Amino acid sequence: MSAQVDPTDHAASTLRAESVPAFRMAQILLVLVGAQAQESKLDLERLSVIEFLSANPFLVLDPDSPASNQLRLQGFGRHSITYASPSQRFVSRRERVTSDIAQLVAFGLVKLAVHEGHRVFTVTELGQRSANSLCSVYADAYRLSIATVAPLVTRLSSPKMREHLETWLRVDPVLFDLIDSPTIDEFEAEASELTSRDMLF
Repeated sequence: MSAQVDPTDHAASTLRAESVPAFRMAQILLVLVGAQAQESKLDLERLSVIEFLSANPFLVLDPDSPASNQLRLQGFGRHSITYASPSQRFVSRRERVTSDIAQLVAFGLVKLAVHEGHRVFTVTELGQRSANSLCSVYADAYRLSIATVAPLVTRLSSPKMREHLETWLRVDPVLFDLIDSPTIDEFEAEASELTSRDMLF
């Protein structure tokens, strides 16, 4: 008999979706699919920025803009960024990105490539099919947010992106350094430890 969730259990009632690896990896997969649709190639740094800002689009968008209104109609709200500072949430999320993307590579959903001297990630055919199978209301809303936010990030050079990120996250630049992409050896070592072929989606 399966255990039932106690509604009075504080730990269960405060579970956040981003603490679930499959949820985080699904977000990354949708970002990569969205980037490919826009003919953009994402390295680890840019991927982590777009993934976080797409989940929190009102950090970037004018609250009175048509794009913001459309995302509100899709269910996005500012409450998701009020319980902790955006910079703290970004730092927490970015620490998991390397592990999450390594798992996606190990599952055969994402592949590593080199484009114009940068290590970039693209979805495989299996990854595309898996992304297409994500049909929840949130997945559709997140796709729309990616389509809105990603162009704002991808059009910026790396230095300009860092400047804008400091503004978007309302952070003193000394608080954190942006993600350093792992070396090929570090990334392959991470991926090689993940041997399970169980499907996530």
